[in-house]
Amino acid sequence: MKGICGEQLNNCMLLGDCENSDNGPGGFPTEGEPVEADESGGGRGGTLAFAARRVRNRQVHSMAVRSGSAYDTLERPYRHNKLRGKWAKSADFYFASCTHAFSSLVFSELGTFGLLHGGWLFFIISYLMGMIFYSLPIFLIQAFLGQFSSSGSISAFRVAPIFKGIGYAILLLNLGTLTYYSIGAVVPLIYTVNSLHATMPWMSCNNTWNSENCSRHEDYDVDDIQIDPHSTVEFFRSTIASTIEGSGPMTISWSMLIGVLAIWLVVLGLLLKPVAFIGKTLRCACVLMFAFFVAVFFYSAIHERIDLETLNYYLMPQLDSFNSLFATSRCAFLMAGVALGPGWGSVVTLASYNSFRSDAERLSVWVCLTHVTIGLMGLLCCNVAHDHFEDHVGMIPLHVDEKHHMQFLYLCFSYFFGRFSTTPNLWAFLFFGMIFLSELCALVIQMMSVVTALFDEFEVLRSKRILVIGSLVFCLSASSVYFCTQLGFSQLTQLPNLAMFTQLFISGVLLMMTTWVYGRVRFQCDLQFMLGKTISSFKIFFIRFATPIFLGLCLFQLSILFWRDQIHDVLIWVSQGLVLLTALSYMVYKVTQTNGSGRQRLQQCLAPHDWHPVDADNRRFYEEIMGISEMLVIDANANAT
Repeated sequence: MKGICGEQLNNCMLLGDCENSDNGPGGFPTEGEPVEADESGGGRGGTLAFAARRVRNRQVHSMAVRSGSAYDTLERPYRHNKLRGKWAKSADFYFASCTHAFSSLVFSELGTFGLLHGGWLFFIISYLMGMIFYSLPIFLIQAFLGQFSSSGSISAFRVAPIFKGIGYAILLLNLGTLTYYSIGAVVPLIYTVNSLHATMPWMSCNNTWNSENCSRHEDYDVDDIQIDPHSTVEFFRSTIASTIEGSGPMTISWSMLIGVLAIWLVVLGLLLKPVAFIGKTLRCACVLMFAFFVAVFFYSAIHERIDLETLNYYLMPQLDSFNSLFATSRCAFLMAGVALGPGWGSVVTLASYNSFRSDAERLSVWVCLTHVTIGLMGLLCCNVAHDHFEDHVGMIPLHVDEKHHMQFLYLCFSYFFGRFSTTPNLWAFLFFGMIFLSELCALVIQMMSVVTALFDEFEVLRSKRILVIGSLVFCLSASSVYFCTQLGFSQLTQLPNLAMFTQLFISGVLLMMTTWVYGRVRFQCDLQFMLGKTISSFKIFFIRFATPIFLGLCLFQLSILFWRDQIHDVLIWVSQGLVLLTALSYMVYKVTQTNGSGRQRLQQCLAPHDWHPVDADNRRFYEEIMGISEMLVIDANANAT
């Protein structure tokens, strides 16, 4: 290990890359300074050894950004939470990250919408570009931050403390999204439970919520502007959206309310368990979801007799304008972003429970490959279900428009499985059960991100773990009740746009922080030290230059779509303003808390703070390899204790 990291690091230093050079004091003797005696009492080995050491120190000094001290930055030292635990197996990180591949967003109208406008060829190209230029590099950066620091989405910003405001913004945004995130899990849960009936309720007009005009038609006239509401549509309106006749804005769906409370109880029970148990649970859930999906996929392909002619119909692009081009690429990029998990900073949290020597690079590649495979298979399922629905029930959104982003998934697939001639209940149970498990895992992971960030950053909360978790779950479950109403449920339509825009912005900050502020050489050498293998300089240059360009194009494209569609959703503006305001406010606060000239203040805030492995052996080895004798931040209270 020392040979790999040390040799690679020396090679990096001998290139003369001085982008992170700093001429301040750091424990490296310069010419004219006395040399301390070695602990063995024999000095450093004579004049030649001293000269070699002096040259090496200058080389190390030219590329290494030293940790600031508590005296310089007025920041408390980081104290690692030794009780946070680790995954039971290194594969748990892979399985936990892959649970997002089966989320409702993958099986929503996004993929089908992009396919109808751009065809298989253009959509797949855009999807793969999103994975290669965006998801994979950002996934690797987040995995590096979490695994190297063994801390959550706030404390991981010790790599460049001036950006820690982004970590606090991530915490606030995650808390905000958790107020409604349980709704994404409770809807498939309702469909899963109702699929256990002998006759699935959405395939019948004999229920109490059905209107007089309820229909189970299997044919309709395309030229008709209005057709009778189908039983699948009325089930969604009554049980999920609470929009049946006589309802009001605050009408509560009792099925959703009961489901939300049950889900939060499950989440509370899991969060109180050790992280090793949570990892095993996520691993088992991921295996179940994969088995369910494979069974449903192949049976659907056989039942609908999918062949090459079916695929060839949408093969070539159907582009008729630049708007179609933008819409298709936006859908593909949004699907590619699913690999980064729910909310913000999920990968940082999951990677923080890895062992320090886990091969995060290989795992990142495998996670993204799994997402691509499931995403393309899911796209085919969505295409088949959509065509089947429009052939028999009505055109979306001409004849069926519930004005909600969930309408496609639950209307099309519920009718699709209800029409199966053999065991329709089984296939509906497997599919909706898979969606439910995925959304439940996403909720658990997002709660882990919040709890981990709080306990890692605020040491005083660690002794109150049960109280903190219980209070959070109680408050969030209480706020989720609002989204069980008709009005609250209708306000969840802009979430995909919100998630994508914020993910792109925060990803750009993370990329700039690690590869530019922290520095290319130091970032590469830290990766090599953590992974125990050589990292190609081409990969670092690719992440450093290609990914920012791609992120900029994505933000530009999304801004055009917002302007074209005249989207002025309050949630979008509030969330983006919260991120910017929190980040800028913390930057100003950090600079004002330091001493010296303006340049010195900025250098102190940009320098890493306690940035080293938390394990004592790895830490000593890291300090030896990097040639840094002051990696440990001075604790002003050390002498008092």
